[in-house]
Amino acid sequence: MTDNVNRLLVVDDEPGVVDFVGAVGRKLGYTAATSPTGAEFLRLVDSFRPTMIIMDLHLPDTDGVELLRQLVTRGCKANIVLMSGSDERVLATAHELGVSRGLAMCGTLSKPIVPADLQSKLAAVRHQDPEVDAPDLRRGIAAKEFVPYYQPKATLVQNGWVIDGVEALARWQHPRLGLVMPDEFIPLAERTGLIGDLTNAMLDAGLKQVRAWQDQGLRLTCSVNLAPSLVTDLSFPDRVAALLAENHLDASRLILEITETATMQNPTITMDILTRLRVKRIGLSLDDFGTGYSSLTQLYQMPFNEMKIDKSLVMNVPHSREANTMVSSLIELGHNLGLKICAEGVENRAALDMLAIIGCDSCQGFFISRPVPAADVPSFVSHWNQERAAASFTAFPRAVV
Repeated sequence: MTDNVNRLLVVDDEPGVVDFVGAVGRKLGYTAATSPTGAEFLRLVDSFRPTMIIMDLHLPDTDGVELLRQLVTRGCKANIVLMSGSDERVLATAHELGVSRGLAMCGTLSKPIVPADLQSKLAAVRHQDPEVDAPDLRRGIAAKEFVPYYQPKATLVQNGWVIDGVEALARWQHPRLGLVMPDEFIPLAERTGLIGDLTNAMLDAGLKQVRAWQDQGLRLTCSVNLAPSLVTDLSFPDRVAALLAENHLDASRLILEITETATMQNPTITMDILTRLRVKRIGLSLDDFGTGYSSLTQLYQMPFNEMKIDKSLVMNVPHSREANTMVSSLIELGHNLGLKICAEGVENRAALDMLAIIGCDSCQGFFISRPVPAADVPSFVSHWNQERAAASFTAFPRAVV
């Protein structure tokens, strides 16, 4: 087996397709292996141990759905992208089957493959050692190389879940390294004091994008993670208000997410800043709730209007009575305090349905969508809201809390 930590396995019976996908993967630093049949593919899964699989649904000796089942039995941890030239509904349904079985599904590709889509999916999950430093980070921020990817956020309404918001998450379009993920640069930004500049860049880009979507007829809220340094910066509320005015956006379209630890650095100044933000009608969300020790104090002392339940609890809701009880209790507590509740880490249908039963207001997670480029958001929202929402949840009435 190759020593490369990025190993791409492509299975398709069209030689031109496997050659093209393999070439793109190698250009991005993958070692690539290919197979024209399902049987050979499964042998390579065991010997090659891919970290990324791109699989056609239609093969001479089997089909992609059967191969997904085989990958589950092997405990496969690779990221998986399905591709097909058939109906997009079939492709989407097969993707959902993989998600429901616990596989790391990373989206779909329709044939003929768009090169930019393929590159984006390969780059998004590539393990890399960027070797970036503070000057490179500072240069990248100044050059506007950091762009938001957007994770859709679903809200529970009378007849199902609808997408009405997104969370902006930073990605670095590095000129030498390609798409760099947050784990590779957020710790550096925090250590070097550049996290505030990075947050400002995400805020500016996110609000401009919300304005652009609004001009297209798509109205979404946008959540942006707030750096701890900014909740002690007394000029921050006015800067945010100026950005909203510059983009002609109602303040309620912006939600700032703050972790519990950030609010504890200087509670008096933080209270001042957060209160001013709420006076301006900007949303405030207490992020990662359920992972700290003084969260209850923050809930009633700070002017939050939303609480996000941490994914470590939400992921266990479908199969853990204790987790279900905890999440239900937190939802009731939040509602009694006048807060909207958002659940993070929704990774399967069972969790989505259970959250509807216990009255959660909104949610996000890989089952709904991974973070995607801005250009992909309108079509995703349209597809979900027009074709899927009505069928996504109709069997259970919303809980009364």
